[in-house]
Amino acid sequence: MRHSKKLMVLILVLLILAGCSAKAVRDGGRGPAAPVKKAGSLFGSWPSDRELFDEALAFLSGSGREPDYKEAKIRLVSLMEQFPGSKWADCSRALSSALDRISALQTELRKQKTDAHQEQVKLKKEIEGLKNSVRQVEEKNSTEMTQLQQENEQLKNDIRQLKNLEIRLEKREKQLR
Repeated sequence: MRHSKKLMVLILVLLILAGCSAKAVRDGGRGPAAPVKKAGSLFGSWPSDRELFDEALAFLSGSGREPDYKEAKIRLVSLMEQFPGSKWADCSRALSSALDRISALQTELRKQKTDAHQEQVKLKKEIEGLKNSVRQVEEKNSTEMTQLQQENEQLKNDIRQLKNLEIRLEKREKQLR
């Protein structure tokens, strides 16, 4: 019994020491670390104001991917609600305001892209319509040009015939005199 008590105390001490071990070191600085998720403890403590702020910054840094503004905003709002007097609360308000502005600008940008795309489609249709109109006008002009050339040739022939006729008439008049 005494031996089992010593064994239990030894196991308890080892567990406490294992819990106090040093943090893992990042290898070679390959990039920003991902947001740290704390393991739930026996007492279920909430993250501190600094931890919430660091998590928000980690979501904003992106860590090699697109920044997650929504998750960062959630952390900042949580910090402001849970720790209104914290030194990080003012920074959180400023960042939250900036994130709201970024969100509004992204929404506006998406709307402008959609509007620009619709305008581009409309202009493409208009250009195609104008191309068709130009093609029809060119065909009409080509047909008219062909007709005018034929008419011009006919008029030249008529003038030539009239000249020949006039020359004959003059010859006849000379012969008759």
